[in-house]
Amino acid sequence: MSPSNRAHKGLAFFLGLLVALGLDFGVRQIYVKIRKKPPVDKPGLRIPDPLFHHAIKPSSKGVDIFGPYSAPYFSNSLGLRDAEIRNVPLVGEIPRILFIGDSFTEAGPIPWEKTFVGRVANELKPKGIEVLNAGVASYCPTTERVKLRYLLRAQGLKVDRVVLCLDISDLKDEFYYEEGADGKVQQVAYGPFSEKAKKLQRADAICNWLETRVEKNFVILGAIIRNSRLTWRRHASSTGVVEYDAIPEWAYNWPDYRGPYEGLVEKGLARTKSEMTLLAQELKKLGVPLTLVVYPWPQQVKAGTRPSRCETEWSRWAQVNNAQFISLFPVFVNLEPAEQVIQKYYWKNDAHWNEEGHRLVADALLRPEGGILLPKKGAVESKPQAGK
Repeated sequence: MSPSNRAHKGLAFFLGLLVALGLDFGVRQIYVKIRKKPPVDKPGLRIPDPLFHHAIKPSSKGVDIFGPYSAPYFSNSLGLRDAEIRNVPLVGEIPRILFIGDSFTEAGPIPWEKTFVGRVANELKPKGIEVLNAGVASYCPTTERVKLRYLLRAQGLKVDRVVLCLDISDLKDEFYYEEGADGKVQQVAYGPFSEKAKKLQRADAICNWLETRVEKNFVILGAIIRNSRLTWRRHASSTGVVEYDAIPEWAYNWPDYRGPYEGLVEKGLARTKSEMTLLAQELKKLGVPLTLVVYPWPQQVKAGTRPSRCETEWSRWAQVNNAQFISLFPVFVNLEPAEQVIQKYYWKNDAHWNEEGHRLVADALLRPEGGILLPKKGAVESKPQAGK
């Protein structure tokens, strides 16, 4: 073949490739333009916070969005999710219960009145008890302890009981958040794998660029890049990516996990217990009783282990720290076939409860026997008994 023919073929191949990429890009852009878009959160509800790392913007309203789910969202003057924008006096005229936890407790993309905290609030309001919700996505005992210290001590908010909702994700999150010497919560890059932060940062930068610039802008090329990226992540042990990506296996299955990261599980559990103990001690100094609530994720429903290690570990902790302990595992585990429970009470392909799951949780927490110990109007509440 003459050099001229080779040049022509090379040029034709190059032009053909450009046309194919152009069509690939064009099809993707047309899809992006015509697809149904979720409502936009305006103004921004979630804000960076110098004390807690992240928080909810006080006295705001908007739409909270998580994947395909969305709901109207309001926050009160304290920056807590509420039924409406309202001013919350630091000292109330009736007893108060303050809930705190992560995204399960905040339940952003579910309407307030259908969340378990909203349901409990509506049920207890006629009984002369006010309910507040300090839950924020990705909070863990460290963040919750600092938040409670700010609300109850610095702000002077008066409550008669704190209900802290704890799940398996808290063990992982304790690696990623810590209280600095200045009393502020700071994020720890790459958590338990921070010693490989530089390598992981470079790897993530490359992957993020490919994901945002290529995968989201092309159809065929995007699929090729995505598959290549995921394959590389599964085999890139020299950079530490494999270890970093192993987090879901040990962190989100730790009650039943057996494997090479058991050391991290024990370290994370010890850290979580230590933070919870500090939190309980600070509440004790303020004379505020604590209720600890634990609940299963879908994988724990599937495992069907009863009692779960999550139950036994935290039941013992509650007994030592004089906290009321409520396990919601009996509400979800082994009452029906696991797949039916997950389909009925959890979002599809997600760990969070749907509206029916929130109803189930609210009913369990409001039970006369085994539910939350309610404060009595005009009386100082006695110390709670662990395990009841």
